[in-house]
Amino acid sequence: MKFLPPVLCFSLVCGISGLAKDAAPSKTAAPRKLVGEQPEGGVLVTTNQIVTPIGKVERTEGVRPKDMALSPDGATLAVLTTSKVLFYTPDGTLKTSVAVKPGPLGLVWRPDGSALYVSGEDGAVYRIAREGAAWKATTFPAVDPAKKVKLFSLQDLSPASSAKETTGPRRKHDPQVTGLAVSPDGKRLYVALGISNAVSVVDLDSLQGGELIPTGIAPYRIALSPDGRTLYCANRGGRAPRAGEASAPSAGTEVRVDPRTDAALRGSLTIIDTEKLTGAEVEVGRQPSDLAFSTDGKTLYIANSDDDTVGVFDTEKQKLAGSFALHPEQDPGFGQIPNALALSHDGKTLFVACGGANAVAALDLPGGKISGYYPAGWYPISVVERDGRLFFASSKGFGARYAKPGEGYKVLGSMGTMQFIETAKLPPKAELTRQVALNNGWGKEELPARPDRKPMPIPERAGEPSLFKHVVFIIKENHTYDSTLGDMAAGNGEAKLCMFGEEVTPNQHALARQWVLLDNTYTSGTNSADGHQWTMSGVANGYMEQNYAAHSRSYPYDGGDPLAYSPEGFLWNAALKAGKSVRVYGEFVNKPHILDKTTGKKSTPPWKDLWADYHAGGAKFEITSDTDNAALKPYLHPHYIGFPTNVSDQWRADQYLAELKTFEASGKMPDLSILLLPNDHTTGTKPGFPTPRAAVADNDLALGRIVEALTHSRFWKETLVLVIEDDSQLGMDHVDGHRTMAFCVSPYTRRGAVVSEVYNHTSLLRTMELVLGFPAMNRFDRTATPMTACFGDRADESPYTLIANRVPLDEMNPPASALRGERKRWALACARLDWSDVDRANPNVVAHAVWEVQRPGEAFPRKWYNLNVKGDED
Repeated sequence: MKFLPPVLCFSLVCGISGLAKDAAPSKTAAPRKLVGEQPEGGVLVTTNQIVTPIGKVERTEGVRPKDMALSPDGATLAVLTTSKVLFYTPDGTLKTSVAVKPGPLGLVWRPDGSALYVSGEDGAVYRIAREGAAWKATTFPAVDPAKKVKLFSLQDLSPASSAKETTGPRRKHDPQVTGLAVSPDGKRLYVALGISNAVSVVDLDSLQGGELIPTGIAPYRIALSPDGRTLYCANRGGRAPRAGEASAPSAGTEVRVDPRTDAALRGSLTIIDTEKLTGAEVEVGRQPSDLAFSTDGKTLYIANSDDDTVGVFDTEKQKLAGSFALHPEQDPGFGQIPNALALSHDGKTLFVACGGANAVAALDLPGGKISGYYPAGWYPISVVERDGRLFFASSKGFGARYAKPGEGYKVLGSMGTMQFIETAKLPPKAELTRQVALNNGWGKEELPARPDRKPMPIPERAGEPSLFKHVVFIIKENHTYDSTLGDMAAGNGEAKLCMFGEEVTPNQHALARQWVLLDNTYTSGTNSADGHQWTMSGVANGYMEQNYAAHSRSYPYDGGDPLAYSPEGFLWNAALKAGKSVRVYGEFVNKPHILDKTTGKKSTPPWKDLWADYHAGGAKFEITSDTDNAALKPYLHPHYIGFPTNVSDQWRADQYLAELKTFEASGKMPDLSILLLPNDHTTGTKPGFPTPRAAVADNDLALGRIVEALTHSRFWKETLVLVIEDDSQLGMDHVDGHRTMAFCVSPYTRRGAVVSEVYNHTSLLRTMELVLGFPAMNRFDRTATPMTACFGDRADESPYTLIANRVPLDEMNPPASALRGERKRWALACARLDWSDVDRANPNVVAHAVWEVQRPGEAFPRKWYNLNVKGDED
């Protein structure tokens, strides 16, 4: 395949190509700069970027946009969000909204404009049409319930009664309705089924599903040729693997993977004859995410989100003719993430939504030269053009900023953005392009190591010597800064929001007090599914972003889905490639096993049974780890598991400390150790599990034990310990919903300091890369701020002394019958939630129930707490 480089006029970017090329990182704490709205304009988001959307900007409060469709007459723009369809006029006036339970994408107008069809969950398709002055929604099944379809069974198809997002892991028995297309005569609806690997053909007169046409794996976008004779289906997972090809399961189907990284390898197009209803398959780039025809229908453009390319497909010859690369020379590495396409009305320009760049690129056709960029919100996910007007939908928009002035934030408080742009009124494209370059930090190059450099804690360039030889990276679960460290007077905290203060977390408070208190550090993701992608690979790919709040395929907090992985792989892949030794404890263990030795069968024992067995020496249960990530498997600890949380973090700490003793004996410790300590996630107030504060205390004690042992070990003088949460769902924060707690412990870490530089997940990754001497994995960690301000030049090897827990670790949630008032009401609501998997329980209800336990007698702080979705408390 021919790859054409991105071409930009030098004058557009010459002024920024050298920004920070030779600048040394600051060694002193910078003045506090917070995520969110900036005094100089724009919004700082938690991926090292500023967003400055242009045009008329409308905020979608509490929901994220997912897809758009302009009505045939151009009078109505329909926007699919995570819980409703919004209807705008072309000038950006919101007219109305209709509640839905949506799929990851998919909405299309009937050619006469009489109805809008919308993807739904559980195999449903919505039909939204005017009834008098109002828009009304009804549903019908995408597949005839009598037909046998893989992983599909008919569920309740009633319309949503209120606007609510769906969170948590995949829903079983859902074929996953994705892309939609309507035939030119308006009689047929074609429905892509992402899990079933098929396209369903629905008769729009009878609303009955007919033929099912097999496709490649994970069909998402579909597009009809202008004459309606051919349907093209973009399959994210590509063709089925052949014998001997590396593969791994995704939603029950084996997907070809790169054996080096375990990430999905190639995508495909299924080409369907709409008369014969037969299909053929052609390989294309990695994870095709959108399709757009040239005006004559002879060329089909394909957005390959995990290749950072746009494929060029010849529809007459039925083969790829080449592709346009989207990496700007000044912004190398994976991360542009093209996910949506729109052709200009004159057919001369292809607009490409680059989710990773927070911009829309304009490509001159047919050559593919990039003529410039348009600034968008955080993660543009859909683009539409009509007669010189542009419409951008940005999924994350302004971030977790859904709040009124003076109030606080929660990470699920989405503030998406819509942009309504009249191109004739815009500044010169060169000016807009320069703004995009500045917003993304173009010019921060990966420079070669220099010889004869003096070792320092954090080298300025990868490959230069570090004073550290070992990194221990610990991932915990779900806390904001204020929820745990908000009571520390030295930092920028809000004690009114602190639920797990020093009485519950004495070790974390001591670590922050004895080393550095990081009060301006953020999670880059939102929940456990994307949070673990950010912590391990420094990016959430287009598949992850498109599936937000529509996790019917997977919820890959523990791996288990190669489509969710960065094409550049994970931290352990990068370290191994650089010749470093690696050991992983619990992370991406998607196949944990607990064996009852008395029966010889797998078991899911209650927490108390495992706790009793732990104190009895493990006589009854044997715990083992396994993963679908074949490239990771050789480096996993054989027994250490991450989830489920019915295993105490004390048991996890024991597993690690036992190996640390063997490292002491041999004098060899892995260069990189990755540990998951998950129990601060809590199980809310569910009976049969520890109270929230006991779960958090369990986690705190385990962390303290590990740090104490490391600081007393022979490796201490050359060891760096970094700790961060995967996301910040549990709790509130007065600065931003993404703000979290992190810890930096080493002999060279400054003592008793407050560091308020803006850090996030990628900052920790960049710090580890510089210490261990390997380059960035993608554009996000390359542009990250390393944690240089945390370190000094002199070592203080004073060890850490563990602080005993002050909360009994086996303090159990009482039955609801023993409770009264609000605490009982929220405990009952919490008990009714789905706790079968991580994050499936509604986080809003959990947060409220935990508050009632941790702050009894205090009114829930509605002033600070902004529900992501209206109606969730009902």
